[in-house]
Amino acid sequence: MCWDVPSSEGFLIEAHMKLRPVDFASDGIFMAGLAHYPKPLDESIAQAKASVARAMTILSKEGILVGGVVAEVNPDMCAVCLTCVRSCPYNAPRIGDEGHAVIDPAECRGCGACVAECPGKAISLKHFTDEQIIAKTDALFQAV
Repeated sequence: MCWDVPSSEGFLIEAHMKLRPVDFASDGIFMAGLAHYPKPLDESIAQAKASVARAMTILSKEGILVGGVVAEVNPDMCAVCLTCVRSCPYNAPRIGDEGHAVIDPAECRGCGACVAECPGKAISLKHFTDEQIIAKTDALFQAV
């Protein structure tokens, strides 16, 4: 995963130093204590409390909404070449028991890396299909 890459000093890196100081780049994963950097005990405890508070905002909800822009696989076109599995920075694609790539919408961030790399064009990005992009560019040039 993206969150396990340490800094040059060997410590874990937060998503944003000021805005998300206990969050990793992957949603739902939080940090506290000396894995972040050497700090006093009271600061580690404060960071642990902040991590618990962030986790409780997720756990207290009945359900979690995910974004609409996610990749989906056409199983008939998938050749199980593992290109999508290797190219995804969020580890969303996997090879399912059905014998083709499967992408969990809750894990997909909609970056489109797997879509661009798929040699068989078996993966498409919802709301950004080739037909939709062509229609948008045609409409743009008609307006000019």
